[in-house]
Amino acid sequence: MKRRLMIGGLLLLAAVSAHAQSQSQSQSRVVEEIKKVDRERIQAQVNADSVALDRIYADDFIGIGPSGTLRTKKDVLSDFASGSLKFQSITTDDVLIRVYGNAAVETGLSTMKGQDAGKVVPEENRFTRVWIKQGGRWRLVANHYSNLVKRH
Repeated sequence: MKRRLMIGGLLLLAAVSAHAQSQSQSQSRVVEEIKKVDRERIQAQVNADSVALDRIYADDFIGIGPSGTLRTKKDVLSDFASGSLKFQSITTDDVLIRVYGNAAVETGLSTMKGQDAGKVVPEENRFTRVWIKQGGRWRLVANHYSNLVKRH
């Protein structure tokens, strides 16, 4: 009886361990997928590629800039198409992506060189992005930037 209980316990432990490892690998895959889509988004912004941005942004996207300016997907596409919003470069650092099923939250530091309505965009920002899995692919549903304040 003890032997059966011990074997049963070991089998249960092995099954739980295998499931946890599978979940960890699945989360790692999702993180890599989101990182790839985000690199595509950055490239599309630098190139003002409205077709790619239309594919990446969810239809109900809401973006909030460092000044508190709110933009919908329609606004973003229009601003890139008109040249009102343009970037020469965008890089990200300190990126952390946390996955919650079909949603993910990405945070990090963004360094940008660009113009928004003729004004220089704040160069260093902290950001929060919310991604959802929709139609079999990850899409950006919300984006928020805050000016990075350096402490001395």
